[in-house]
Amino acid sequence: MKNVSFLVFALIQLSIITSGPSSIAADRDTLVDVTGVAVIVEEISEQAGNDGLKAEYIKGLAEGKLTEAGIEVLEERKWFSVFGGAYLLIKFIGSKSESGQYYAVFLDVELYQTVVLFGKKLGKNITTAASTWSTGKLFSCGAPELKECVGGSVLQLTDTFINDYISVNTKQQGQSSGNKKKK
Repeated sequence: MKNVSFLVFALIQLSIITSGPSSIAADRDTLVDVTGVAVIVEEISEQAGNDGLKAEYIKGLAEGKLTEAGIEVLEERKWFSVFGGAYLLIKFIGSKSESGQYYAVFLDVELYQTVVLFGKKLGKNITTAASTWSTGKLFSCGAPELKECVGGSVLQLTDTFINDYISVNTKQQGQSSGNKKKK
């Protein structure tokens, strides 16, 4: 139990030092031509579930933000069959304090897209899904406010994705229309 307490304390201290979310990708160009996004939420721990946090709630918040932004929300099992389809994987990692009053939380949002690995030795190419964009946030929440606290962070991180998505897709559309005008 002392290790869990130390981990919670360390995560809370780190969350104080860590600023807001930022996206990590080779560059945002991995979001160009994404035509739709499914949302998948990793299983929520039983402890967090007992404190009111449900995967369906997180998924609904993210899907609502994507829809508001005009990004097509795909069915979970169909993202791979749509040209430009991808999925956002949302991971909640939470550790409850010994007192039961607080959670140290890491929330991770990653975009997975179909990628092709060129296999020279295999003599064939391998198609798989890989994370091409991610953002995350480390923070603490009171146990009674866990649902609302995590929900606010899900909205914030989904906004980070949406802003990155719009920044490259709007730029691409502008360049395309600019090229048409020059001809």
